[in-house]
Amino acid sequence: MELYKSIVSMILGEKKSEIIEFIANNLDDDKRFKYTIKELCDELNISKPTAIETINLLTQKRVIKKIKNGVYQLNI
Repeated sequence: MELYKSIVSMILGEKKSEIIEFIANNLDDDKRFKYTIKELCDELNISKPTAIETINLLTQKRVIKKIKNGVYQLNI
């Protein structure tokens, strides 16, 4: 698993891979992630542009779908 994390970090960058791991570990029973951008930034000590860029990437790739502000549905 550590090798996988290292590869993903090298491709996406450490902060983006940290965000993705955080999302995966904080899904509810309906596979929803309920954090605003601000909450995500505060929790992970990341910049707002990095959080937005990562959420947009996951949305564009259809990994997640935005339900409303602060609520995203995993599509996997």
